[in-house]
Amino acid sequence: MMHQKKALLFDFDGVLINSLPVMQLAFSAALDEIYDGQRHDHDALFKRYQTFLGMGFPQIMNELGLRHEMFGPFRHHSRQLAPYVRLYQGATALLKWADSAGIAMGIATGKDEERTLELLERLGIRHRFGAVLCSDNVPKPKPAPDMAILFADGLGIPASDVIFVGDATADISCGKAAGCLTAAATWGYTPRAALLALEPDYVFETPQDAQQQLADLTTRAQDIA
Repeated sequence: MMHQKKALLFDFDGVLINSLPVMQLAFSAALDEIYDGQRHDHDALFKRYQTFLGMGFPQIMNELGLRHEMFGPFRHHSRQLAPYVRLYQGATALLKWADSAGIAMGIATGKDEERTLELLERLGIRHRFGAVLCSDNVPKPKPAPDMAILFADGLGIPASDVIFVGDATADISCGKAAGCLTAAATWGYTPRAALLALEPDYVFETPQDAQQQLADLTTRAQDIA
């Protein structure tokens, strides 16, 4: 039940930002660069890549059987294309509402820290988050529970006081393993059925719906108090 200590932990890509087109272009360019002269089905590989989103890039390369050397060119092309990354409609309003309501917020992403901070600054939302947890600054990235546990511990609250909002199965698995409440962001990159199969505590259809449901929870908790 929502109360004054409740906190929100957001995945980044597919929840707050739409970076999928940039991701696909960067992935394809990195594939060509590292596997020069070798033919790959780029679309098929990227579809598989999408199923592992939420994990760190090295983890995804392991799952795809691709070389870790792809990370250098992938990161380079991602940064070059960063101006094309957009916030989802309603994401800014959601963050502003949560901030004004005194709800602590954090980011838990499979991205590396450098690119994450660059994007947060570029999009003008860095100041909304007390903690930014990335795949290269935690002991174990998602779907391990480390990010969610670190976030809760940093606030001095139990993990059960955190709602983890994610669009990937790795997000929901991370939140559940840590003991958080979980919310499926169905506007992201994972098929709705795959998210619902993990039985998240909440299902958000859009950022606007997320704000409305969270506001309702807050109001009910204040009425009870």
